[in-house]
Amino acid sequence: MRRADLLRRRQRPWSTGDGGRTPEEGLKAYFEIEQPDVPRYGYRVERKEEDRVLYSFDVADRTKVAVVVAKDQKNRPGWGPETSASCDPSELPASFTDRQWYEIWTDRHGKRVRITEVNSSVGPAHCDWQKAHFLSLGEGKKGRLYARDPDGVLPDSMLTSPYDSDVRMPADAHDTGYRFRDRQLWLTGDPGRAYVRTPDGVEAWPLVKAGMGCA
Repeated sequence: MRRADLLRRRQRPWSTGDGGRTPEEGLKAYFEIEQPDVPRYGYRVERKEEDRVLYSFDVADRTKVAVVVAKDQKNRPGWGPETSASCDPSELPASFTDRQWYEIWTDRHGKRVRITEVNSSVGPAHCDWQKAHFLSLGEGKKGRLYARDPDGVLPDSMLTSPYDSDVRMPADAHDTGYRFRDRQLWLTGDPGRAYVRTPDGVEAWPLVKAGMGCA
């Protein structure tokens, strides 16, 4: 688990009956109360004290999710979550991440890449954008979001240019090494477009304008 993955302390109160009678029920309460985006099964007891238990979810004998459950905390009766921490989803098993909203890319060597570095996802259903696809590069103010929109479901005002399903790869484009299945990501010095090579050719995914998204 990386140092950048911060330990999160939970202070939300709960009522009698929400907490568990045992540490195991306290771990179950963690999933019900916090609804975390982590696996729900496969945890082991790493450390146990009278009023606290540390549970760990391991991958290849390394902890990827840690949950501390405690008994009778202030305004939180019974056993329930006190703190938790988790690694980037790319470090979790594919059997779990393949069922999540994000798509995890790999580098040129086949190693899974952190979703804060690159990830993609299908458009949200509540905006009826399921036929669109989004590609996220980086995070925060330096992050960029690109869109694949073959059916034109996204508003034109949302994109910096139209999506193009068949373009010539620019001469100055370079292979980033990022891969998702049969897609390869190429970039140029112009951040306005991302180029995705597929077995059928090259697609140009336009940049999504800052502040634009699904309400």
